[in-house]
Amino acid sequence: MKIKNSFSITQEEGIKYSKKSGDKNKIHINSNYGYNSIFGCNICHGTLVILYFLKKIKFKYKKNFYIYFNFRHPFFYEKKIFIKKKINKKDIKYKLIQDNKEKAEIILSFSNKYQHNVKQIKSNNNFLKKIFIKKSEIEVILNTLSMYVGNIYPGENSLISKIKIFHSFNKENKKKNIINIHSKILNKGFPIVSNYLRFNSYEINFETILRPAVKNKKINIPKYLRKIVNKVDNNVLIIGGSQGIGKYIFDIYKYNKKITKIITYNKNIINYKSPKTIIKKIDILKDQKKISELIRKYSPLKIYYFPTSKIYFDNKLAKNTINGYKKIFINLPLNILKKNKREKIIFFYPSTTNIELNKDSIYSKIKLIAEQKIKMMCKKFKIKYHIYRFPAIYSRQSVSLINPNPINLIDHINQNKNIIKILF
Repeated sequence: MKIKNSFSITQEEGIKYSKKSGDKNKIHINSNYGYNSIFGCNICHGTLVILYFLKKIKFKYKKNFYIYFNFRHPFFYEKKIFIKKKINKKDIKYKLIQDNKEKAEIILSFSNKYQHNVKQIKSNNNFLKKIFIKKSEIEVILNTLSMYVGNIYPGENSLISKIKIFHSFNKENKKKNIINIHSKILNKGFPIVSNYLRFNSYEINFETILRPAVKNKKINIPKYLRKIVNKVDNNVLIIGGSQGIGKYIFDIYKYNKKITKIITYNKNIINYKSPKTIIKKIDILKDQKKISELIRKYSPLKIYYFPTSKIYFDNKLAKNTINGYKKIFINLPLNILKKNKREKIIFFYPSTTNIELNKDSIYSKIKLIAEQKIKMMCKKFKIKYHIYRFPAIYSRQSVSLINPNPINLIDHINQNKNIIKILF
């Protein structure tokens, strides 16, 4: 199946749409808020993606139709969105792909099986009695939906996850521009909100999911910790973790002006300039040679290994995900130790995620195997090593609705001062 159509949405278009629709959710338009969200940047309005898609396929409005959208991942600005199309007997299925990842599934049908009679809900509130957009009804309904989700309820951290739009022509329905809304929480542990919205001859069932943003936290390094770090007289290399634990370690070492601090990152740059600081963008899966070059050039005696991979909480993990775990947690650290075997190196390999076999067996099993292999390799080359199981340290990866405010590294050190000797 060939990809024929594509489109992209710019940040400027997103800002214009926020004004037009009234959806001023910061996750879409505020760069600082986007950077501190779990996505690391601003994301497109889901309804704007739908409108662009309908325009691209030249959607024709008929008396009765059904559109289903299932958002699997967020869409990003400035990047191409490709459309895959598959025609069945009664409906058309589409897939929207960005960054080689399927991000949305769409079903469009004019068949009888999806025709749905609009029913009046008695206990709903009349909402947005005046609509000022003189466009097609479908655009009005999507704009209103976007405003409702982004600003009113469930709130500014809420994003659309699924939308089902039914259009059923009904002569008895004479009311115009009245929105009826009904919502309920489906899951209190991880808030997915089921919503019903009615507008003229349309009925919209949609789900929204609350996604927390990471707050900017000022890190105050205690005086006792500054004194300890100032005594360190060997260069240090921090590999990865630039969104969380690696950044914390780097911020602590900043108080030592004598040693060279080297930190590598993949996605999120750390803005800091100092003659004794080297910040390198490195993809650890591809640029292992660069890491070895840094070690040979600057001879860091302390190497902190903090890379993380995206964890998928599916029972059935894809092979490429499992291979990704193995590369990051087993192959790469072993290669670093093999190529740079020196007795003076102290290798830090923390398990930054709690290992619980009953919750995530594949991930945990790989981490346990990795720890054993790291220990064996270090003993073989007489390399000092430390494996310390940190709790979920505050970062984009660790923040969730279930755990909205994880502990930061400084607080953890204050509560467990015995780990200072291990870390520094």
